[in-house]
Amino acid sequence: MQHKVLICEDLPSLREHARKVSQSIFLEQKLEALFDEAVDGEQAIAKSKSFNPSLILMDISMPGTNGIKAARAIWKDKPTLKILFWSQYKHEAYIRELGKIVPDEAIHGYLLKSEDDEKLKEAIESIYFNDLPYIGAQIQAVRTRLKDTAITDAEYETLMDIFAGLTDKAIAKKEHISYRGAQNRLSNLLNKLLKGEDSFIRETAGIEIFNPRTRLVFEAIRRGLIDFDSINEEKTKLDAWLYSEFGFEPGT
Repeated sequence: MQHKVLICEDLPSLREHARKVSQSIFLEQKLEALFDEAVDGEQAIAKSKSFNPSLILMDISMPGTNGIKAARAIWKDKPTLKILFWSQYKHEAYIRELGKIVPDEAIHGYLLKSEDDEKLKEAIESIYFNDLPYIGAQIQAVRTRLKDTAITDAEYETLMDIFAGLTDKAIAKKEHISYRGAQNRLSNLLNKLLKGEDSFIRETAGIEIFNPRTRLVFEAIRRGLIDFDSINEEKTKLDAWLYSEFGFEPGT
């Protein structure tokens, strides 16, 4: 078997560092390995075909196509390819999206860049040599919190609608649900993300302290449920809906 490692990272210094750490593992194993690099998701997709790696170290937040979108495209053609996501972020939005795209047969990992080199070596050895998934402790904590929160896809769509500033009536129209259905989704989101915090404070203080919708968005951003990629995607979907329903074009 020919060992080939593709490092996808937009920062040159981190590409070099990841390469050195990866090379040291193969040297310790007395194995030869070929290395190649990609600076964004589009290059990673292209080199997954031309270079045909057996392992990819994938950054997530990159200009253009991010690491998750690149992985989705790569796994579509190569569902068993091993990918270690190596990111400085532990956003719930990333972890939520990853949970939807990892093929059953894929062995993958997720490690924060803040972890030391020994952890990076451990992650590479686990998924590449031992065929075991590797999820860093901080990422595992976020995954557990996501499971406990259990926001549905429909509720997440409503969360993004609220972030975009839509009213309950507009959300009902956009999502093809009843007005009561939109209000129920908002209520579920408040219960899941704020755990009754607003009701407790209101009852204790005797006055309204927070605007529930604003507080909901604040908590979603704090937890990383909303990130720049999801904001841009929501803007595209919102513009398309406004045009199809009302003939409104952005900038008009």
